[in-house]
Amino acid sequence: MKILAFGEILFDVDTAKNESILGGAPMNFCSHLTKLGAEGYMLSAVGNDELGREALRYADAFGVKKDYVLLSEKPTGKCLITYNNGEPSYDLGMISAYDYIEITDKIVNDIKSENFDVFYIGTLAQRNDVSSSSLDKILAEAEFSTVFYDMNLRQHYHTREIIEKSLGACNILKINREEYDFLLQQGYAQNKEELAEKYNIDIVLLTLDKAGAEVYGKKIKEEVSVGGIETNVVSTVGAGDSMCACFLYNMLRGADAKTALERANILASYVVSHKEAIPEYTKELLDKIT
Repeated sequence: MKILAFGEILFDVDTAKNESILGGAPMNFCSHLTKLGAEGYMLSAVGNDELGREALRYADAFGVKKDYVLLSEKPTGKCLITYNNGEPSYDLGMISAYDYIEITDKIVNDIKSENFDVFYIGTLAQRNDVSSSSLDKILAEAEFSTVFYDMNLRQHYHTREIIEKSLGACNILKINREEYDFLLQQGYAQNKEELAEKYNIDIVLLTLDKAGAEVYGKKIKEEVSVGGIETNVVSTVGAGDSMCACFLYNMLRGADAKTALERANILASYVVSHKEAIPEYTKELLDKIT
C-alpha cells in the first residue's frame, strides 16, 4: 500500500516552554501509516535551516519517504504557541516552505509512475497560490483510486473555493464536529446525507472528540459509530491524524467499516495517552489495530 501525502511539515513552537515539536497533519498522518505498515511518501517543502534538517531526521526515524520533500528558500513552517492567562493561542501567519511546494513536470511524471493507492490532501497548504497550483496540477494529471481529504481547518486559512475544490476531488472525507457544523452553517449542505451525495463522497469519517466517531457515505450501507474509550488524556495533538491513518489502512486492506473504525478508535485513544503525536507502537497495540 503506497500513500502520497501533500501538505505542510511544520513545528509547533511553544514560546513559553521554549519547545519545538514536529507537527502538521499530513506528516502525522503519513508517519502513522508507515508505522502501520504502509509506504508513506510526503510531498512537501522544508527550509534550508535547522528545523528543516530536524524534520528530515524525523522522517527517517518514522520511515517516511522523502523523495518528494523539496528544499525551499523559505523557512520551515512553524505554528507559534503563546499564552494569555494560561489559555493557548496559535499563530500560523508566517510564510513558510510548505506555502511554496513548487513541482515540475518531472515530479508529476514520477508521481504518476509510482502508482500510489492514496493521495492525501488538506486545506492549510492550499492557502498560497504556489502550493495550490501544484496541487491542482497533480489532481488534473495524475490518477488515484482514493483521494482522502482531511479538512483540518486552521484559523482563517481557507476559502470557499478551496473547500469546494477539495470536497469535489475526494472520495473519502474526514471532518470533526466543528467542521461539520461549519459546513452546514455555511450552506455547503443541509445535512450529512446531502453532503455525501452532493460531492459524490463514498465515505465520510466524522470524529466526535471523546464521544467517538461515526462513518457514513455513498459506499456505507448503514451508518457505523463507536463511542469514546476512557483513557488518561495527556495530549490530543495528532489523535485525529492517527484515526484517519488507521481507518484508511484497515479499509484498504479489506476490513469492513465497523472494524476499521473500532481499530482507529483504539489507536486514537492510545495516542492521546502520550505526549507525542506519533508515539512508539507496542506489539500488543499493533495486534489490536491491524
